[in-house]
Amino acid sequence: METDRVLKLKPLALTLMTTALAPAAISQAAPEEKVYLEADTLVDDKDAGRIIAEGDVLVKYENRELRADRIIYTVADQIVRASGNVRITDADGSVRFADEIEVDDRLGDGVATGFTAQLPQDALVVARAVSRKANGTNTLDHAVYTACEVCEANDYKPTWALRARTAEQNAETQMITYEDAVLELKGVPVFYAPYFAHPDPSSERRSGLLMPTPRLSSTLGAVYEQPYYWAISPSQDLTITPKIYTKVNPSLGLDYRKRFWSGTLDVDMSFAYDYEFNDDAERQVFNAETGRVVRDPETFTGETYVSEESLRSHFFAEGEFDINQDWKWGFGLARASDDLYIDRYDIQNSRDKRGIYAITGRNLLSQIFAVRQTTNFYGDVAALSIQSLKENVDDSTLGEIMPIAFAEQIFDGGEYGFVTLQGSALVLNRDIGDDSRRFTGQAKWENAYVAPAGIVFEPMAKLRADYYDYSFDATDTTPEIEDSDTRTTALAAATFRWPFINRASFGNVRVEPIVTFAYSDVSIENGVLPNEDSAFYEYTMPVAFEADPFTNFDLVEDGGRIAAGVRAETHFNSGLRVNGALARRWREEADPGLVPGTNLNGSESDYLIGAGMEYMDYFRFGTNLRVNDDMELQRSEFYGDLEIGPVQLSASYFDLSEDVAFGTDPNGVEGIEIDGEFGITDNIKLLYTRSRNIEQGRNVKEGFGIEFFDDCSFFRITYLEQDLGDTREVGTGDSIKFTFGLRTIGEVNDNTFD
Repeated sequence: METDRVLKLKPLALTLMTTALAPAAISQAAPEEKVYLEADTLVDDKDAGRIIAEGDVLVKYENRELRADRIIYTVADQIVRASGNVRITDADGSVRFADEIEVDDRLGDGVATGFTAQLPQDALVVARAVSRKANGTNTLDHAVYTACEVCEANDYKPTWALRARTAEQNAETQMITYEDAVLELKGVPVFYAPYFAHPDPSSERRSGLLMPTPRLSSTLGAVYEQPYYWAISPSQDLTITPKIYTKVNPSLGLDYRKRFWSGTLDVDMSFAYDYEFNDDAERQVFNAETGRVVRDPETFTGETYVSEESLRSHFFAEGEFDINQDWKWGFGLARASDDLYIDRYDIQNSRDKRGIYAITGRNLLSQIFAVRQTTNFYGDVAALSIQSLKENVDDSTLGEIMPIAFAEQIFDGGEYGFVTLQGSALVLNRDIGDDSRRFTGQAKWENAYVAPAGIVFEPMAKLRADYYDYSFDATDTTPEIEDSDTRTTALAAATFRWPFINRASFGNVRVEPIVTFAYSDVSIENGVLPNEDSAFYEYTMPVAFEADPFTNFDLVEDGGRIAAGVRAETHFNSGLRVNGALARRWREEADPGLVPGTNLNGSESDYLIGAGMEYMDYFRFGTNLRVNDDMELQRSEFYGDLEIGPVQLSASYFDLSEDVAFGTDPNGVEGIEIDGEFGITDNIKLLYTRSRNIEQGRNVKEGFGIEFFDDCSFFRITYLEQDLGDTREVGTGDSIKFTFGLRTIGEVNDNTFD
């Protein structure tokens, strides 16, 4: 019998060494050997045909290692038996623990008792016994799986755990399957399944069922959504979501995504075979003459018809692809089978931006576009089509824009300033209504100089030409008009800024008076040519000191004007920032072609006032006001964010006069929006949201909820009540939604409220 010696044995090819050997001996032996063993004590029992290693034993094979208090290797059957604090670490970082283990000479196949495995993402598997096959599959007896913290010393029960009579961890399919599975929450059984499976935490993408989304809706009834995720290939997937409702027919949602070498594609659609229903899930009745919803069929005396079942759907799609380093193209599609489908089935992403153009209100926008962008050049061209979701709007009156184009080239002249060349085009055709075509070209020069005493002088000159070809339909007071005109504009302007800076002991103070002088000569005044892109324009603080305040093309400013005001900011050493601004514009004469809402129709604009306050990441507040000469508020906006400890709150308030609201409401528009999260404990928070139309005295949306969360899960219950206004008895109702996620098994959409 030999002890404490370095031996080379076949076929195991072990290098055995004591802790007294230098590390150099290990590195020299490594290139020649496949398996290495290190221990405090080594016994070579040749008579029994076995090797016994004891005391901090370490065995390495390729990228796998085994540690134990004691290891016995039987030469004849090439079996390694380990006991006492057994630990096996795989190449992917997974760690397995056991009281005792028996494996082959490659540390692969075998069995273990008192088994524990630490998987990626801190997932944990515990079993009474486990057997490992040659393909890497582990079969576990009386298994427990969790991704939560476990602490036996304090008898701590994990937030959630899956218990099963047997479980299998398949290395080839990267799936974990369970038989007779029970889901426990804080040790309490809440759900049983004869069979359950989920991807191994080491798996990146696997096909399978995702977390369901149950909810209760006053309109749809009890709702159950069960998504199935299909990993078609490494570059594409499809999520199939059947939705079951107790009050109406089911629907089916499909979300397909694909990544190409040059870009991405995303298609989102849903289908339902059903009738058009109202807030109570009752068939809607329509006026046979107008096709509009009859709100009170019992008192209506005209001819009506009732909605019949048919295939209804929505289709959203977007894609963006690189052509080369400078060019890309893309598209965005948004369509619905009928204008209330989005509201009836709670389609949540209808207002998402798909492409380079966005649209507001109850409308869907489809577009195809191309963009080129370099260091000093930007250009895009697009075709647009709009579908209205409003009751009294015929889509043929909205028209199609084919194309709309814009291009800008900037030339840097160094000390001589910048020259910008711009071109723009718009072709708008309507089946019913006015048509217009506009082509614009302009050249602008601008520079900046610092005069004595620190006065900043910024001169600017611009020449522009617009060609319009248009046709106006006849009205009760005007005949049909078909004409074309060329409008030219020449503008000269200069802005003077005089910043004063004081570095005081409490912080830095900056005060900056500003005045802009501008004069332009326009060949055709506003009101003669079509105004398609500036119908709701308003002169506000962001463009208060601009010589040309219009960001679009159809409106122009003629004659002389002066914009003057002051900006100020104080940055305190404590991190607090306070800023404010005051501005007003004076014109040579009033412009009858501009409506009061623009704030540029008279010879003097209203006063523009802006103020803000910010303290690091904890607090932010701002306001924008528009005040007339009688000190009456025409626009008032207040907004703020607060994040202090467990409290996160954001709120905004707005009040617009009738003119500023452009006549959408004779009493103006007033409303408030609030979103908040309030932490009760380290793991529980309350949720609240509210959007209220104060002028009409109704809540557009109000919801509240409670959420439990920790490092491995979240559970949320939310209640939402909404009233979307005049949507033909659709869009008003309430719902209760249950959302939850278990780390490594699956999570649902984490939006707080629908």
